Parts: sequence; structure tokens; C-alpha cells
Amino acid sequence: DGSWPHAIYASERIVAHKSVFLAHATSLTNSTLLPQFIDHLTRQPQLKRATHCMYAYRVRVASQGSESAQFTLGQQDGGESGSGDLLARLLELSQCENVVIVVSRWYGGVKLGSERWRRISEVARDALALGGFSRKREKAENQSKKKKKRKK
Repeated sequence: DGSWPHAIYASERIVAHKSVFLAHATSLTNSTLLPQFIDHLTRQPQLKRATHCMYAYRVRVASQGSESAQFTLGQQDGGESGSGDLLARLLELSQCENVVIVVSRWYGGVKLGSERWRRISEVARDALALGGFSRKREKAENQSKKKKKRKK
């Protein structure tokens, strides 16, 4: 039936100079499921007309005997050159695991320059936070709050 078995977390829509940005994050336990999710998402009526659909995923691979975690990584620019790499770096720096982040952009006719990178990152971080995928960053923030409390 084309339904996706995991919860999908949507960011707030951001409008910048007539362009609209929206991100979706969901669990992805195996990279072979990616086409199914992308198909499910892009069939949603509100996303069919998106000018760009960029994504990145980071899936933990069961490692035997290895001390360090291993990951399957992937990204796609969706016509927004460099955006897949940007999203992949965001997943890595946030130490997100078993997740795919998809950012949709509806081009509004005004070139945004570097502002588009800020907007792509902003909606991606929002969706990842809503889904609880950016736990490592939250842990770091909580530890710094504890340290600040101790200093007082």
C-alpha cells in the first residue's frame, strides 16, 4: 500500500525570499529501504511540486569484532548542488544513527546564495530534533548546562 512503517517528523516550513524549505526525518534501519521511503514521501500531495528534493542518510552497520561503529552513508543533491554533502555532514556531526533526512525546496524565483545553506540546515536540524535523532548534540548541551550549574 506504500505506507511507511516509521513515524515521520516534519520541520516547520521556512520561507526565504519566496522560496519554501521543509524537512522530513525518519528512522532508516537499512539503506535498501531508502527508495521505498523516498517514493512514499514524494507521493504526498504537498511535496509533488517541490523544485528540489535533497537527502542524506546514515545507517549503523552491525560490526563483528570491530570496536568502532561502522555506517552506511549516502546522499543526493536533488538539483541543489552540494546539499547532499551538507546534510551528510550534519548527520555525522550530530552523530545521528539509523536516520534519513529529506529537505524539499520550492524555488521562489529569487536566488538566495549562501542563505539557502542556512535554511537547508535549519529545517534539517528542526526535523532531526523533533524525532529525537540528534541525541548526541542534546547530551553535549545537557553536560554543558550541568557544568555551568556547578560553577555558580
